Amino acid sequence: MKAGCPKAHDRDAVVVAHIRQIEREHDHNYGVQKVYEELNDKGILIGRSKVQRIMHAHGIKAQIKSKYKPQTTKADPNEQAFDNLVNQNFEVREINQVWLADITYIRVGGQWCYLACVLDLARRKVVGWALSHRPTADLACKALRMAIVKEKPAEGLIHHSDRGSQYTSNQHKDLLKEHNLLGSMSRKGNPYDNAPMESFFRLLKVEHVKKRSFATIGQAAASIGVWISYYNTQRRHSALGGISPLSYEIRRYSPFHLSA
Repeated sequence: MKAGCPKAHDRDAVVVAHIRQIEREHDHNYGVQKVYEELNDKGILIGRSKVQRIMHAHGIKAQIKSKYKPQTTKADPNEQAFDNLVNQNFEVREINQVWLADITYIRVGGQWCYLACVLDLARRKVVGWALSHRPTADLACKALRMAIVKEKPAEGLIHHSDRGSQYTSNQHKDLLKEHNLLGSMSRKGNPYDNAPMESFFRLLKVEHVKKRSFATIGQAAASIGVWISYYNTQRRHSALGGISPLSYEIRRYSPFHLSA
C-alpha cells in the first residue's frame, strides 16, 4: 500500500460521516436510493450496494411512519361535478399545464385543522396552499389564489380535484371561471384519479407532520411553510428522476434543453 493511501475502514468512516450529514439535512427521511444519489451529486463516487451495506452496518435508515388518511372532503349530491380531463394521465412535462388540488387534516393543539394544497403536476411543486380550522370552500380558494398570483397561469390550465363540496361550490367554480381555468374532477370514490396529490400528502405526513406537535395554527403554518419550501427546492422526487421540483424546472427550461 502506498504511503498516505487511506485504509478501507477510514474511507468508510468518511462516507458514514457524509451519510449522517445528509440524514440531518433531510430530517432523517432519506433511504438508500436518495442517499446514494446525494453522495454522487456531492462528488463522492460510490456504488448503491456499498451505500446500502454501510447504512445497514451503522443502523442508518429513514425514520418514517405511515398511517391511514381519513376522508376530509364530502361530495355534495346537489352540485354538478366537472368531467375528468386528466384520466390518470400523470405523465405531464409542461409546467402549469395541469394542477392538482386536495385537502388533508393536521392535528393542532388537540384539534383538527385543514390544509389545502395546489400541486403543479409536471414538476410536483406546491404552488399554492392554505391552512384553516375548517375545511371550507374559502380554504380551497385561498390555496388556488396563491397559486394564481405566484404562477400567473395561461388560460386553459386544467385544475383537477376530487368531488368535494369545497371544489364543486359556486365560489370555487367562479374563481376558475374568472381566470379561464378548466375544472376537472376525479370519478366518484376513486382516489387513484388524484394519486400524485395523495402521494404528496402522505409524504408531508410521514416526513414532517408526524415527527412534530403543533400548539397553535400559526406554529403549524410556519413549520409547514418551511417544509414546503424545502420540498420544492431540495427534496429529491422519484417521479422526477431523483431530482427536486426546482431542479426539474431548471433542467426542463435550460438553454441546452430548449436548443436540443
